[in-house]
Amino acid sequence: MSALTVTLGADITALRRAMAGATDLVASSARRMSRLTGAGLAGLGKGGALALQKGFALTGTALKAGIGTALAGGAAAVGAGVKAVNAAADFEQTQVAFTTLIGDAQKAEETLLKLRELGAQTPFEFPELADAGRKLIAFGEGADTVPETLRRIGDVSAGIQAPVNEIAELYGKARVQGRLFAEDINQLTGRGIPIIGELAKQFGVSDSQVKKLVESGQVGFPAIEQAFISLTSEGGKFHGMMAAQSQTTTGLFSSLKDAINETFLILGQPINDAIRPLIAEAIGLVQKLAPMAKRAGEAVKGAIQFVIAAFKSGQMLDLVTTSLKLGFTEAVNSLVNGFRIAVGFLWNALTDGSMWANLGKLYIGIAIKFYNQILRGMETVINFIAAGMEWVGALLVKHLLKIPGMDKLLGFSAEDVNTNFGELYRSRQDGKFFGLDLAGMEKFGDQLTGEGASGLGERLTAAAAKAIEDAGAKGEFIDTSGMQDKLVGIIRTIQDAVPKPGDAKEAASKVAGAAGTANAPGLSTQQARLAPIVTSLAKVGGGGYSSGALDAQRENNRLTGETNRLLQESNRHLKKLGNGGTLTAAFG
Repeated sequence: MSALTVTLGADITALRRAMAGATDLVASSARRMSRLTGAGLAGLGKGGALALQKGFALTGTALKAGIGTALAGGAAAVGAGVKAVNAAADFEQTQVAFTTLIGDAQKAEETLLKLRELGAQTPFEFPELADAGRKLIAFGEGADTVPETLRRIGDVSAGIQAPVNEIAELYGKARVQGRLFAEDINQLTGRGIPIIGELAKQFGVSDSQVKKLVESGQVGFPAIEQAFISLTSEGGKFHGMMAAQSQTTTGLFSSLKDAINETFLILGQPINDAIRPLIAEAIGLVQKLAPMAKRAGEAVKGAIQFVIAAFKSGQMLDLVTTSLKLGFTEAVNSLVNGFRIAVGFLWNALTDGSMWANLGKLYIGIAIKFYNQILRGMETVINFIAAGMEWVGALLVKHLLKIPGMDKLLGFSAEDVNTNFGELYRSRQDGKFFGLDLAGMEKFGDQLTGEGASGLGERLTAAAAKAIEDAGAKGEFIDTSGMQDKLVGIIRTIQDAVPKPGDAKEAASKVAGAAGTANAPGLSTQQARLAPIVTSLAKVGGGGYSSGALDAQRENNRLTGETNRLLQESNRHLKKLGNGGTLTAAFG
């Protein structure tokens, strides 16, 4: 937005400079006019220029406002598109949930359509009606009766100003239970629903006796269902409450929101259908990356282990120096080989007679085409001059034929004389220049050029191929086989030194076995101290540390020193047992 504003400001400044020049021009003209007609015209000129300047300034302001409005409109369109897609995605999830609960996609679609219509006619929005309908179906309400049941529950909810899904949940729980409990009566009464009075009417008892009927289990779900029907039917306390609430400001605003959401839903459904396969394809592509990521991780792990082993085995310096020597030697060989190929190519090309023949064809064809274009230019000029002379002569003859009796003397009339210059010029364009066939000459030049270029390309390709073959046959300028063998040997040595995940545990087991054979007191404590170190060594060997080669090397050095110290202490304990040196704690 800021970039656009700066650009427009620069353009308006340029216009103002131009208008300032226009003002000076008008004023100057006015001064000249004033000397002839008076000073009044000068004032008129300056006023017109100022009016023109103000007009351009207003135009620039309007242009800025127009672009700002266009950008704001574009942002609003993008926001509307995102909202439409989200609305369609939410509805799709609701549709899947209803289809799963009902078990019939067609019935689910019909039920949702009725709920959408109910949302458009009532103060409740479709999402809350859909949530309430889902709860009712989960509690055992039939898909065919859900809309009508929700209409009754909605009237009650609108009358007591309670969320419709909350009342639907109480109603559904009563259906599942099959009867009413005292807690149900309390919850319904506490929300302002006169359920006790309605039940008293049904059973023909007083309000105080209703609770006893409930506690004794005599009030089943059909009683509460009938109570809701009675409360919302004509003459009932909550009859037509949703319709009445929908005409209030809040209700109308809710209906407006539902209409807007419905529009977004209709807009977003085709967009959502188009996006869905793209998302599925993207998921498949990401899943395909998992094996690649695993291989990359294994490669990094192997590289870190290789570097650690190179430092540990003391081969790192030899590896670096041998690699550098081999790389430098290969570079020299590549440079020499490139020079050999270049010299061989030039020699093969220069000593190839066919190459020269094709080059000659190419040059001759180009020369013929160039000469043909010169002749065509000369032909155009000569034909133009000849047609002009013929046209002048035709005009003279036509004027002579206006003399009485001249047509009889010459044997033709003025109408027979062609004075159309275009027709005269075109009649002379026969493609020949003093007997030369210019079209045939151009065709012959094209043929020579094509044959020469094709043949020259083939011969140069053959010369390059032979040069590469000859350079390869001569072998390396500096023999690198010894350095390659040495590098392979160093790499194998390092690979052999790479620790295996089970090496450290095996070494610890040997130490523990030696200590157990000697029954040396105090070695169990040393073994316990060794356990976490063995685990750490296994992590180093297995690639558990991946923060960098130097960090892994420092960890390895620390653990190795600690292990050696423990082995020395173990050996001192063994000597105290007096085993004569026959038993020694060690790795290996």
